[in-house]
Parts: sequence; structure tokens; C-alpha cells
Amino acid sequence: MATQQLNLVVVEDNNDLRTLLCMALRKDGHRVTPLSCAEELEDQAGSDHADAFLIDINLPGEDGLSLAQRIRKAHPLVGIIILSARSALDDKLNGYDCGADIYLTKPVSLPELSAALRSFARRRIATLKHLTPEGLTLNKLELHGQQSAVKLTTQEAIVLTALARAPAGRLETWQIADLLDADVDESFKSSLAVRMVRLRKKLTDAGAEGLVIESLRNIGYQLAIHIEII
Repeated sequence: MATQQLNLVVVEDNNDLRTLLCMALRKDGHRVTPLSCAEELEDQAGSDHADAFLIDINLPGEDGLSLAQRIRKAHPLVGIIILSARSALDDKLNGYDCGADIYLTKPVSLPELSAALRSFARRRIATLKHLTPEGLTLNKLELHGQQSAVKLTTQEAIVLTALARAPAGRLETWQIADLLDADVDESFKSSLAVRMVRLRKKLTDAGAEGLVIESLRNIGYQLAIHIEII
């Protein structure tokens, strides 16, 4: 059964298990960022765009339950799957209370994990459609909405995808420059402002309403609508 591609972050301190999980998840078509502890999360730019986190409880430093609570507070819609050797009912209940969507006990069944991710992906699509009255979807370089389908440039698609996956839909100017392999100078800021005007128009042409991308003075840009990335 086909699985929607997800951006996953695996936080597991056991090197062998982490490698095995990442290999299996990539084989299923997902993009995976492996981490050995909670503290590495701040250093990984890829984790900012995660659709779901797979978290071990017994981590060095900050434990998995504390990490799950922190992630849930910052990103209410992100998926959290706890992977733990703790199988007692109280442990499972504690995991759910800390923000887990799914609690799987080790040794983890890879087919069960794949099924859990498929279930999460279906619920994620349904949630995004509920949150997105405009019905906007981005499929590679094509933006589809209720009004029409609009072709994006490669750089426009890169920026829009990153905005859609960023926490609160916000990216700083330096982050956008990094995505486009450019230097942050006045010339880039001016050209980026022009690009954003064009991107706003394309979003409106596709069917979005209101202020679709907000300019944050001296900071960057924030996407004000929800877009499903296919």
C-alpha cells in the first residue's frame, strides 16, 4: 500500500536501532533526520519542517517524555510516536498524556510502524483540508486551488514548500537565502521582495484570499494560509 511521503525525525540513542529504523522508513519513501538525543534537535534545520517525530523515552539528557511535551506545545499538529521498551499501562498512559499520538512498544514491528504512519498521514491530510478552505495544494511546481492551477518556478516552489512546513509558517530572510544558495545583502532582500509579490499573486490566482504571505519587518516572511504539500 502506498504511503504519503513524510518528513520524519527519529530520536533514538541506540545506534543500531536508529540505523535500522531510518533504513526502513527511507525504504517506505520518507525523508528521515536521525538524532541520538534531544539536545541535537536544535542543531538540525530539517527538524523544523518535520511532519512527525519518532521518540525513544530513555534518552541521554532530556528524556523522551519531556521532549514530546515540548514538541507538542510548540507544534500542535505535528505527529508524535513514542517507541519504548516500557510496556506497562501506566507508562503508555503517561506517554499519551505527554503528547504522543501513538505509543509502540519495543521491539517495534516495522509493518505496524508503517501502518501507524499511514494512519497518521491520512489524518494529517484530513486535518489540513479542514483547516484550508481555499483547498490549496502544491504538487512539485503546480499550485492547485479552487480558481485554477498555477505554475511556479523552481525557486518559488522551494520557498513556498519551506514556508508551509516551517513552524508557524515563518522563515527568516537568512533561512530563505540559505534555501536559494544566496548571500543575504541588500540586493537579495530587494529581489526577494519582488519574488514574494509575484508569489502572492500566484496564490491569489489559484484561489487564496486575504493576506497570504505577510512581510515581517527586519525578520522575514510568514505564510498566512495552509497549503497541502503533495
